[in-house]
Amino acid sequence: MEKRKLTEEVEKSAKELFRSRREKSFWHYTTILGVGGWLFVLPVVAGAYLGKFLDRRLQGGISWTITCILLGLALGMYNVWDYYQRRSGK
Repeated sequence: MEKRKLTEEVEKSAKELFRSRREKSFWHYTTILGVGGWLFVLPVVAGAYLGKFLDRRLQGGISWTITCILLGLALGMYNVWDYYQRRSGK
């Protein structure tokens, strides 16, 4: 009798686990968007700081800031694209 009860509980837990893996919740999608946001924003902000630093060191106006921000944008877009490509390939 104990074995049967244990088997039923394991089956119930397995069904709940499979159902939760199929059903994507609001928080699942929020997490994915949040990670994508950080992957995009961090290189842009790092580029802005690096460009500002180089402009101060080399007294070059804002040319390095703009260049590094654009490089950060390109790197951020690549990061997001690569992240979503890897996630969809699971």
